[in-house]
Amino acid sequence: MAVNKELQKLIPSLDNLGIVASVICLIHCMAMPFILALLPFMGLSFLDSEEAHWVLALFIIAFALVAIFPAYLKHKRPGILSAMIVGMLLVVFGAFFAEHTLGHAYEMPLLVVGNLILVATHWRNRSLIKCCDHDH
Repeated sequence: MAVNKELQKLIPSLDNLGIVASVICLIHCMAMPFILALLPFMGLSFLDSEEAHWVLALFIIAFALVAIFPAYLKHKRPGILSAMIVGMLLVVFGAFFAEHTLGHAYEMPLLVVGNLILVATHWRNRSLIKCCDHDH
C-alpha cells in the first residue's frame, strides 16, 4: 500500500499534533496532584474525571494511528511500529484499565511512560518521513 503525496506532506503535522496531545496528557498527569484542590473553584473539575482521561487517550491513539502507521508504510522501520504499539498499549491500559485492575497508583506511571514513548516515536517518525521524501 502506497502512501499518497498529500498524506506524506500531512504526516509531519500529524506527528506534531500527536506530540502536543501526548505532552498535554503528560502535563495533565503531572499537574493533577498539585491542582486538584483548585479545580472546583476554577470550574475545571471535569479535568479530573475518567472521561477526560478517555478523551485524551482517544486523541493520542488517533494521532498515532494517522501519523505513524501511514509513514511506516513508506519508511518500513519496524522499531517505529513496535514503539507506537507499546506506547499506545500503555496509554490505553493506563487510561481505561489500570485503576480497575492494578489500582490508581499505576495509572499515572503507565500514562507517563506510554506518552513519552509516543512523543519519541512521533519525533523519530517525523524525521524518517522527511528522510524518505529526500531520498525520492
